[in-house]
Amino acid sequence: MQANVIDVLQSTVIVVDDNPDIRHELASALMNQGYIVKTASDGSEALLCVQLHSPDLILLDISLAEMSGYEVCRILKADITTEDIPIIFTSSNDRIQEKLQAFAIGGADYIIKPLQISEVFARVHLHLALRQLQKKLAQKNHELSQAVLDRNRMLRDLQRTNLLLHAQKEAAIDGIFAVDEQGRIASFNRRFCEMWDIPHDLLIGKESDSSLDNIALLRTFLIKSDLPDVLVNLLESTYDDPDVIRCGEIIYRDRTFDYYTSPVSSEQNKFFGLIWCFRDITAKKQAELRQLQLMEALQKAKEEAEEAVSTKAAFLAMMSHEIRTPINGVIGMTQLLAGTDVNPEQAKYIRTIQVSGEMLLSVINDILDFSKIESGKLELDNAPLDVRAVVRDIYDVQLVKAQEKKLKFEVDMHSNVPTYIVGDVTRIRQILLNLVSNALKFTDTGSVRIEVRLMLDEIPSPEHPFQLLFSVSDTGIGITEEQMRRLFQPFSQATASTARKYGGTGLGLAICKKLVEIMGGKIQVESKTDLGSTFSFTVTTQIAKEQPVYNFLDVMNKSTNLEGRLGDRLPLKILIAEDNLINQELAMAMLIKMGYQPDVVDNGLAVLEALQVNHYDLLLLDVQMPEMDGLETATYLVNHWHELHTGYERPTIIAMTASAMQGDREICLRAGMDDYISKPIMMDSLQRTIEKWALGLQADDIAIASQNTPRLISPSVIDRAAIKNLEQINPKLIGRMVHLFTSEEAPILLQNLRQAIANNDLKEVSYAAHTLKGSSNILGAKILGKLCLEVELKGKRGENAGLSELLIEIEQQYQVACQELAKLRG
Repeated sequence: MQANVIDVLQSTVIVVDDNPDIRHELASALMNQGYIVKTASDGSEALLCVQLHSPDLILLDISLAEMSGYEVCRILKADITTEDIPIIFTSSNDRIQEKLQAFAIGGADYIIKPLQISEVFARVHLHLALRQLQKKLAQKNHELSQAVLDRNRMLRDLQRTNLLLHAQKEAAIDGIFAVDEQGRIASFNRRFCEMWDIPHDLLIGKESDSSLDNIALLRTFLIKSDLPDVLVNLLESTYDDPDVIRCGEIIYRDRTFDYYTSPVSSEQNKFFGLIWCFRDITAKKQAELRQLQLMEALQKAKEEAEEAVSTKAAFLAMMSHEIRTPINGVIGMTQLLAGTDVNPEQAKYIRTIQVSGEMLLSVINDILDFSKIESGKLELDNAPLDVRAVVRDIYDVQLVKAQEKKLKFEVDMHSNVPTYIVGDVTRIRQILLNLVSNALKFTDTGSVRIEVRLMLDEIPSPEHPFQLLFSVSDTGIGITEEQMRRLFQPFSQATASTARKYGGTGLGLAICKKLVEIMGGKIQVESKTDLGSTFSFTVTTQIAKEQPVYNFLDVMNKSTNLEGRLGDRLPLKILIAEDNLINQELAMAMLIKMGYQPDVVDNGLAVLEALQVNHYDLLLLDVQMPEMDGLETATYLVNHWHELHTGYERPTIIAMTASAMQGDREICLRAGMDDYISKPIMMDSLQRTIEKWALGLQADDIAIASQNTPRLISPSVIDRAAIKNLEQINPKLIGRMVHLFTSEEAPILLQNLRQAIANNDLKEVSYAAHTLKGSSNILGAKILGKLCLEVELKGKRGENAGLSELLIEIEQQYQVACQELAKLRG
């Protein structure tokens, strides 16, 4: 019956018999039945055939030569890979001992020869079916054992997972509460009980508590338990609408909880229950409140700081203007005086005044530059420049100092240095000039040498940046290692004795270091005491694609054009626009000294009128003027020149201002001015600027200072030194200026100031005080100038308190100053 159910065909059967006829007969008959048959004639061949074909059954003759069927069977049963193959012995011996031995060594059956084919078929089929059933049974047993193992492992994993989940739930900082789909309390943790002040036993119950089953239902729990109302309301509202995800904040006593509730569903959206999560965010809320208060305080501090910075910037701009205006008079007039016939003693005094004024200006520039760098407001003005022209300019300027000290002064410009590079010519010149000046200052014998070379020996390409190395070497006093450690610190010099002997603010090298770093380079020093020093710095640059307007040929050609006055060589018609009478006199004196006959107007509207009457080549334009200031005038001229119908090209416009704050130059250039001169105007600077523009060249960039230092106010009514400076320029100049101040300008300005204060016109107050202050300072009326400055600052800040009292003081001080000036004039 099983044979009909189990298909054993295509099974492999090995027939082993040393009788070829029997072997052939059995093989043919079995193959006809659908079996795969292999044959062997002896034991060795049988064993080899088993290894090659892995049979499902073996028909094995017992009486084989050399190796009997019994021996073959023992070998196969001893091998784990063949022990399960059923073996049917065939033999002509019918003795019971033979049969018992066959079954004892593992035989499955025993057939007596001569063989009956039908019997053989039946027994073969039976044992093959039994073998398949055994295999299936073994497979099922294996599968069942594996299933049991898997189930046990799954139970252990589930138990471990439950323990981990429980531990995780108990370790969570959130309070957790959950119910299943039937509303039974399914899970909670201790944190939930602590957050809501619920006794832990109320939820877990006790074994003796007969009401545990009733408490297990959420609704019963909410009714019978004394829970906080806010929690009850939240649980009820969520449970009544379980499909909605909710989140928000809830307040309980002095604590604030962040809650989240969500339905628990399967992938098939089968509802399994609800879960609530609570997190105590009280500390977070308190931190947010403190942060908000801190941010408000920081914002207030930021606004106060910005206001302070704005006030500081305005103060620096004002003080820069105020300091530079008197310096302008001192240095400018001494330059003019130096060009007159003076005896050696007078020349010595003039030189002392010039050096003192230049030192004061240097100190101011250093402090303003340092302030600008520290505030992060310094911007580089990169443009094509000629390295050789920069170095030669510095060499020409410093050569006189070197010759005075009988020093050897030389330049080594390596041949592979590109002619034109991109950089800020003003800042590179400033750094190099500072290093060269220091080298000459601290060297009494020997030499000073400027060297310029590539940082690397490779020739740079126009497409890639490269570094250029500048070195200044001297044979001066040298620097110790201890001194070098503080060398580049602000307001620091090598030693106190150095500061006393050589002077200076100690800011020069600090400024150089900052500038070099801004230009992508480094500055360093090598020095030995009494042997000299080498200061070197690098700048990151590129080969310029365009030729600069001021190059080495221009520098070399300057020496050929120094004969005679500038006005004789380069005749120009110049218009000065300046509202301050003292500054008018000074500018006119300088230009007359150069050989020019300038015209003067005092406001922008007068400029427009003058330009339509006369042909002017150059316009020196003050920025702060009444009616129409310099910026408005320049903008109008640039945008509406053709509307004036002058019949000639617009003149070059050069700004003049005592302000020197960050952005002043850009403001002037944006307004349409062609160049910018910072007061105090130096004779050389003015002449160089006029010369370059007269030759059709664009003026060099001008270094702009951005901060200043307070100046001392003389306790006397009139500063005699200021009067003496004016007298040295021209003995008749003081009388003219005193007359302008006491009879023409100051009375009108005072009247304007009174009217502006009465009308609360703070803009006019600031302007009138500013103009009166400038004239007062030039004539040495320092106390009057200080009072005017206070009024000007109040006007600019929009403060009217105290203006009337200050006006009374100004009028009183003005009367005193006029009396003193009248004595000088007489």
